[in-house]
Amino acid sequence: MSFTYMHLSTFIKSSCLAIFCSLLWACEKEQPTGEIHPQIQNAYQNKEEAQAAVDVLYHLGYPSISLEADANEGLPLAWSVYLSGLIESEASEGYYPNLHQGKVSSPKVEELSKKLYTSYFDAIEQADTIIARINDSPSVNAQDRERLQGEAKFFRALNRFSLLRTFGAHPTARTSPTSETEATLYSLVVKDLQDAIARLPHKTFIENKSRVSAFIARALLAEVYMQMSGLPLRENKWAEATAILRPILASGKYQLTGHGSSEDLSAYNKLRQNPMAPEYLHTWQVKEGRSRAIFSFPSKAKGWSNVQTTVAFNAYQPSKLLQSFYSEEDIRAKDRQYFHSFFKVQEGNKTVFEVFDPAPYFWLTGEGEHLSAPKVNQLGVYRYSEILLMFAEALCQSEATVREEAVDALLDVQLRAMPHLNREEAKAELMALGIDAFLQK
Repeated sequence: MSFTYMHLSTFIKSSCLAIFCSLLWACEKEQPTGEIHPQIQNAYQNKEEAQAAVDVLYHLGYPSISLEADANEGLPLAWSVYLSGLIESEASEGYYPNLHQGKVSSPKVEELSKKLYTSYFDAIEQADTIIARINDSPSVNAQDRERLQGEAKFFRALNRFSLLRTFGAHPTARTSPTSETEATLYSLVVKDLQDAIARLPHKTFIENKSRVSAFIARALLAEVYMQMSGLPLRENKWAEATAILRPILASGKYQLTGHGSSEDLSAYNKLRQNPMAPEYLHTWQVKEGRSRAIFSFPSKAKGWSNVQTTVAFNAYQPSKLLQSFYSEEDIRAKDRQYFHSFFKVQEGNKTVFEVFDPAPYFWLTGEGEHLSAPKVNQLGVYRYSEILLMFAEALCQSEATVREEAVDALLDVQLRAMPHLNREEAKAELMALGIDAFLQK
């Protein structure tokens, strides 16, 4: 779920980066069961066999974790926003209570850290094996080898980057006794993504038949460069981030979803109803597992007869701080856009308005009192709005000044959220800001 990208992402990066470092030693020393170890095997006999091996990567590691919903404990991938205090949860067991209190060395948080560590390394090792085998597979034609290598390298980079953001320095191989430096690990991620961009087609998610493309690899590489520019490396990679994003903007393949005639038909509700909308650069999908919709109502909704989805508890409640990031005129802050806080409950012949703390509306399909879980568990990633905000931040940081091109990109996103604004007046105000004030926007 996307919020005010520049302000929020900086907040989380500076406060949560490598917060599980104190648990890394335990993860390295305790080898969980069910691991996938890289090993050199025979060459793939044909394209279909190689394709099937790569397909596993779409449901392993980060994509799987991003869609996981535990009915007792909540959302594993939300650990950083739980720890930051930006998102709260009704969970009374598992890792949330400890993260909320900053107790990162508790057994439950250690269990979560091992889960993440194992999952990301499983994906890295699967990708290692695929890349090695494809190189020795003459029965797979050169074009298919290049494409499949590109996909495998994308997923290896994605999961390596996830390890870095969660644990900081770690071994390049799970069985290695020592960790590599963060600078070395980032160079591996960058190289894999550069190779992926060179090998993958510049097509949309739909055009590419649900395969990862050069566009999502560019978006991820830009995020990597931006992370490298901040803590802990403090390398200046803003210009590289700007350059890698430009072809996405120049392609003309992506655009911001527009509003309809009512708030129910706002751009955000259109995106909610359609995770495969052309604003998304990609969509993760899983065929099995619980939908995050189980966290879209408070636990007391279990007794509401007309709720059409399974209810666990509210696992993604925006804090007062997070809500304060939005102005009153911002459509995204209104009820039944990103979040909702009331529901009409049928009690016999009566209709009762139940009011509750904001809960995720974005994970439900339908509208009004006809809300349910999506039929397919999927998550749109890297909206074009995020790409515009990343580009605006990277461009201004790289040139140490507020550039008109960056202002226009930011305004495209702002004016969709606050269409009452006058573009020329808003542009003049933004152009007059210093770089720090602009980045806070």
